[in-house]
Amino acid sequence: MLEYCYTILTKMSFDKDLFRKELRKCLGYLTQKDADVLQQWVMEHYGNLLAVE
Repeated sequence: MLEYCYTILTKMSFDKDLFRKELRKCLGYLTQKDADVLQQWVMEHYGNLLAVE
């Protein structure tokens, strides 16, 4: 499931709002351990999409 979330978030990275929506959904599907891994991955690759404007 974690790999699927990586794929979906990579495809949604063109739109900040859509990316955030999909991230919330992915975090709901994952175990706490996988959610922590996903959050770290997101910060490393797409931290700019989560920055406050």
